[in-house]
Amino acid sequence: MFRPKRTIKFNHSVSLNLMKRTQTCLILLIAALAVYLSAPVAAAPASPAASQIDWETIAGLRPNLKVLVLVESRRPLSLDDLALLAEKGFVPADRDPGLVLGLPRAVFAGRLGNWLNSSPLPSHLAGRVLERFAMSGIYRVGFRVEGQEYTGPLELQITAPRGGFGKKLVYADQAVRPACPQTLTVDAAGNRWLRARLEQVHYGESIDFSFGFQYDVNVAQVLDHDLLLSGKPLGTEIPPAVQPFLKPGHKIDPGIPAAQAWASRGDPGPPDARQEYKRLMKFIKRNVVYDKRKRAAYFGGKMVYTDLDQMYQDVDETLERHSGACPDTSLLECAFLRARGIPCLTAGRFRHFFTVLYVPGRGWMSTSIALTGIPLIRSPGPDLVPYQRWEPKIPLKTTHWEARVKIDPQDKDESCR
Repeated sequence: MFRPKRTIKFNHSVSLNLMKRTQTCLILLIAALAVYLSAPVAAAPASPAASQIDWETIAGLRPNLKVLVLVESRRPLSLDDLALLAEKGFVPADRDPGLVLGLPRAVFAGRLGNWLNSSPLPSHLAGRVLERFAMSGIYRVGFRVEGQEYTGPLELQITAPRGGFGKKLVYADQAVRPACPQTLTVDAAGNRWLRARLEQVHYGESIDFSFGFQYDVNVAQVLDHDLLLSGKPLGTEIPPAVQPFLKPGHKIDPGIPAAQAWASRGDPGPPDARQEYKRLMKFIKRNVVYDKRKRAAYFGGKMVYTDLDQMYQDVDETLERHSGACPDTSLLECAFLRARGIPCLTAGRFRHFFTVLYVPGRGWMSTSIALTGIPLIRSPGPDLVPYQRWEPKIPLKTTHWEARVKIDPQDKDESCR
């Protein structure tokens, strides 16, 4: 059957528009492919200029400063990667090494000097020192009643995690078992005291305090309060609110002969807190051996006290025995530094007790910073204030003192290498 031919008419304007659109799409596709092919599989570390902290200078002053490093990998982290980082002195900061295997990124802890001075990482790894991070976790303290003849009420007070230099407490919770009435109060120094009243306890009974917490940690602000990184005093004025920390306090007597003798050997003129503290550390190193047995007994749940004040031995006793742990040396430091005219107070975090000094023009400076430390107490006045107290004064054993933390990096662009 005969069919007539169909005539197709072209619209030239439509055809030109179609060609232009096709050319545009091809250009965009080529550009996208170029960007994709040039981009790295994993983010490379930012330039050192992005860092908010002069890590090189700090490493020159504090090479043993413990820092956190975020390590990112273009392939799952392997045993070889963990072994290489361990050779540099870095281990996972917040979990067992086995839980890091297979991850694309993890936070490691080690010394700043090791990080800066070691050889570069392999091409598939990139690392940067963290300058901001979130730290969350649970802190626990347990007690056992050791008074064999006692049955009756017990009121326990213990300091909960608190804010500290560069550490903002953004979440806090607590629980006590056995369940009992609780109140939380904050004293003039910012210490958060949890008071629990048990109506009746008896020999062998266990009491457990658990604290949940989360901190926002600004590393630059923490380092701003490191005594060994601080400069010389800016003037000599000591504000009225600070002057009480020059006076004698409970278990802290700057008038003892040993403290006065040490103070008299200082350079003439107003004291430089940083230099005087270094001089004091040399004195302690020569005269006091660290009491590892005392520390092990406390952390091993073997120490029994009727008052935690008993954990802190007098300064004269520390000097006579030539032995002491950190609760004891913190009292010695305070007594000697006050004798030298340097305001000083005692403080504590999880697993350590230390001192905080006032530097004119710069403020309060810590003699012991720890980026992942959990601040617990800071004395509100010249007296020693233990982080636990209870009534009546029955024998109690601290059965456990433990904490686990999780680190979440917050800074995305800062890097030191």
